[in-house]
This record gives sequence, structure tokens and C-alpha cells, in this order.
Amino acid sequence: MKRTLTTLSLSALLLSSCLLGPDYLGPQDSALPETWVNALPPGTDAYTLTRWWQSFNDPQLAGLIETAFTANPDMITAALSISKAESALRSTQSGLFPGVGINMGGTNSGSFNTSLSHGRWSGGLSASWTPDIWGGTRRQVEAAFANVGSVKAAAAATRAALASGIASAYFEWISARESLRIAREQLEYQERTYQITAKRHGVGMESSLDLAEARATIASTRAQIPALEANIRKCENTLATYLGTTVNNVSLQMPGASVYNLIPRVPTGLPSDLLRRRPDIIRAERDLHAATANIGVNVANLFPRLSLTGSTSSSAGSDFANFFQNTTWSLGASASQTLLNRVSLNESVKQAEIQQKSAMQSYRKTVLAAFAEVEECLIDYARLTNQLPQYAASCAANKEAAQLSLERYNAGEGEFLNVAASERAWLAAELNLITTRQQIRMTLARLCTALGGGWEK
Repeated sequence: MKRTLTTLSLSALLLSSCLLGPDYLGPQDSALPETWVNALPPGTDAYTLTRWWQSFNDPQLAGLIETAFTANPDMITAALSISKAESALRSTQSGLFPGVGINMGGTNSGSFNTSLSHGRWSGGLSASWTPDIWGGTRRQVEAAFANVGSVKAAAAATRAALASGIASAYFEWISARESLRIAREQLEYQERTYQITAKRHGVGMESSLDLAEARATIASTRAQIPALEANIRKCENTLATYLGTTVNNVSLQMPGASVYNLIPRVPTGLPSDLLRRRPDIIRAERDLHAATANIGVNVANLFPRLSLTGSTSSSAGSDFANFFQNTTWSLGASASQTLLNRVSLNESVKQAEIQQKSAMQSYRKTVLAAFAEVEECLIDYARLTNQLPQYAASCAANKEAAQLSLERYNAGEGEFLNVAASERAWLAAELNLITTRQQIRMTLARLCTALGGGWEK
């Protein structure tokens, strides 16, 4: 009997080495160009993309992002999703091992009028095991392991998007604050000009048209201030949401000009780096792995299943005498095979294969979208950096023109319409300059995220 058990165990172990279904070899169609088409990278500094926000040298920005990583509801949910996926993996792995049970019981009987009692006690162990002959369970473990990687990559994508979103909202807040400051300064300048015009009008040196034009210029500038103030509050509200709190708990201080005007450089790397860094690409690749493993799970269902069971039991009287001597055991084996539902099983295999092909196309789409996103960021960066010096020159020229127009007007050599037009052009140029600087910083934040920065692999 012992030889029979040994032979049966060895046969099961040998059979368990079989693994049906295709082995995962990785994506077969993920080629990218060797270099970026729009080869205008900001630079190739040595620091890593992992914490790209530190390159802006703004402690307040870094503090906001680090706080959000621990307090944002999406980040907390992502961490819980990882724990859930890891629990599912452990649960699936348990299917590779036998199940063991234990039972204990006893009875005791006697008369209430005597001290005599008669008891009977019993106990036993049972075990069952379904050997993974065709590798179905191991394919399930493989799919569950890939799913853990997919969930972790999804959490990384959430982290990267969160850092980029906070940086963009923060840079927009800076832009709105600076624009508000400029608008208020321009308003004071225009009001001084209006006082000069009003005095000249009072002595008959200027027409009512010039005075009306001065008032119109002031009103136009004042109309911009509420919009800028509202934008500041909106940005603060957005940041509060990212931080997992309410806006009354957000307190921001305007950094110095050397900080909020800093435009750092980031390492763009090569297009092929995206395949190893972008969390959405990694997630798509893990999903493809899981879909491939699921083919093996469904193929294994086409073949018979072998089940092994065994049990022992012992019993004794109330004194437990001869408890281990009165032992019985049993051993059984059975095989099952689905015969009447073969069509459904075969179709399940076909569906798994289709799902695997679909996952491959999703992977390809994700890779192409990632490449396009980086290219778009590089295009935007090139456009904005080319515009920046032009806006700076325009701002300086419009400022000079406004001052000269006012000087000529005060000297009686020019018309007020020229003064009003030059003041409005100066304000617009200053606002364009402020906005463009922050748009470049926003683009860099998007570029870092597009390159796969913002998380630790």
C-alpha cells in the first residue's frame, strides 16, 4: 500500500510540471523611433525624473506635492487597491497546496443519582488536494501576479498625474497673482494719467473725448481684476481638492521672482525609455501578460482534473486509553472530466485568445499615445520658449512707448488717444509675458509626467 501511495504521489508531481497555454514573451510590436522627431529638449541634466518638481527649487511646491501623496483620496484608494490585489494573489497561490482539516468530538453520559459517567471521544484529520496537472492554477497565479503589477502601475499613474496637476494649478495661481499685481499697478498708472487729463480738460486744453477715453481705459483694466481674483480662488480650491482638504485649510505664500520665474531643464532621454518608465505603458503590458496567462487557465479546463483525498480518525473512552491505537485511515483518488459542455469550454479558450489580442492592441495604442504626448509637449515647449523673448521685447517696447506717449502728451505734443492705446498695449504685453513664463513651467510639468517621471519603480 505504501508503494502505491508513493507511486501515486510521484505521478502527480511529474504531471504537475505540465503547463498548458502560451508562455508570455512580452509585447512583439512596440518599436519607437530612436530619437524624438521634435528634437528640442530642454536639456539633459543629471538629476532624475523621479522627483522632477524639486528642480523648480520651490519648497512650497514640493511641500504641496508631498502632502498630496499621503492625503489625496485617490492615492489612498490606490494603496487599498494594491493591498486588495496582493490579497487576491495570495488567495490564488493557496490553490497550489493541499487543504487540511481537523475535527474533534465527544460525548459523556451517566446518571444524576450516581457519580458514574461514560464518555466517548473522537478526533481526526482530513486532507484534500487537486494537483495542478495541466498548470491551470499556476496560470491563475501568473495572471494574479501580473494583475498586481497592473494595479501598482495604475497607482503610479495616479501619483504622476497628481504631481503634474498640483504643479499646473500652482503655476496658474502664481500667474494669476502676478497678473493681478500688474493690473493693479497699471490701474494706478492709468488713474494718474486720468488726473492729468482731467486737469487739462478743466482748463480747456483737452476735449471731453480724451477724458472719456481715459475713463474707458481705467474701466477696462478694473474689469480684469475680478476675473483674476476669481482665478486665484479657483486655483486655491483646486489645490485644496488635490490635498484632500478644503480651501480654508490652504495657505499659500507668493514666492520670490527668482523662484517663480525659474525655468529648469529636464532629461528627455530616448523614446524607448518610455516603455520602462511610463506607468500607463507598464500597466498595459501587465494587462497583456494577465490576458496571455488566462489563455492557459481556459485551456487547462479542457482536461481532466485529479483529486486526492485522505483522512484519519481515532477514538477512545473517557480515560483516553488506547486513543491512538484505535486509528483508522482512508485514501482516495478521483478524476473528473466535463463531457457535455465542451462547446462552452472551447469557446472560453477562443474568448481568452481574443482578449489577449485586444490587450495587445491596447498596449500598442498606449505606447503610441505616450509618444505623441511627449512630442506635443516638446512642440509646445519650443513654441513657448520662442515666444518668450518676443513677449519680453514687446513688453519693454510697449512700456517705453507708453512712457514716451505720456511725456509727449504732457508737453502738448501728442494726443491722448495715443497714450491710452499705448497703456493698454503695455498691460497686455506684461500679462502675456507673465502667462507665457508660467505656461512654460506647466509644459515642463506635463513633459516630465509624459516621460514617466513622478514615481519610483
